[in-house]
Amino acid sequence: MNETIMISLVGEQPIPNLLAVLYAKPLHAVWVCTDRTENISGRLCSVLKDRNVSVEDEPVNVAPYDMVDIESKLKAYIKKKRWEHSKIIFNLTGGTKPMALVAYRLAEQFSCPFLYVQSEGKKSVVYCYQFTERGPELKNESEIPPVLDIDLYIKAYHDNYTETNEFKNEFEKMVHAVLKAELDEVKNSVKPVPRLGGLEIDLVLRCGNCVGIAEVKTGKKARGKEGIEQIIAAAEQRFLGTYTEKFLILDREYEQNNRQLADAHRITVIELPSAQDGELSEGDRRKLVDKVKKALGG
Repeated sequence: MNETIMISLVGEQPIPNLLAVLYAKPLHAVWVCTDRTENISGRLCSVLKDRNVSVEDEPVNVAPYDMVDIESKLKAYIKKKRWEHSKIIFNLTGGTKPMALVAYRLAEQFSCPFLYVQSEGKKSVVYCYQFTERGPELKNESEIPPVLDIDLYIKAYHDNYTETNEFKNEFEKMVHAVLKAELDEVKNSVKPVPRLGGLEIDLVLRCGNCVGIAEVKTGKKARGKEGIEQIIAAAEQRFLGTYTEKFLILDREYEQNNRQLADAHRITVIELPSAQDGELSEGDRRKLVDKVKKALGG
């Protein structure tokens, strides 16, 4: 697809759209946004330019639910740019339903291909369609290979971030060492810029295109709800989004009511009591790696 111009609809979750562009590798990328998602399109533009992807500087800003406005602006933009219809591919992954309907309609009118990225599970799958005389036909269904890294993932949500190589305690250092040896990527003590209320994430983890965050607690903090509350805040849509996996890693068994609360928020609790003896047992090391990899699809 590297000779194509990809027109992508921006939604409130940037990662699926980022996956679509990095997978398809178009010659040029264009974002279609609304007032609500204009900042997101700006960050997507910035991170892709940093990776040497050609991106239109200004997005096409449309009314989110006005199909007449959406269609007229897209047609006018394509005409202004003098883009050949045969070189256009529509990415229907984001945006509102009216935006997707208009893009589908234009793809049909122009006989353009279109694609959609499914990211709800542990793997991201792209579905590529082409119009024929019988209507749309699925031409290709592929799992997206690893194209993301943690730096891209965070910068899709924030202007920047800081990280350190320092650890709060020996338990956090142990957990980091085990996971760093087994996962594709691990960052520790991550803070977004601009800072959101001093929020800091102990560990950010990646397997393939799937990213997770972990709070690592020991002693009294491993008994309470503090870790859960920090994870809930960090996984909000405004921070690292709804596609982020969540982990609470403890050096002891967790109280039942707190575990139920963690389960309700889809937080994977990993108890590693052997750490209290000064090092992780082989069983706890295996438990840690297996649970994290299972959640991240590794």
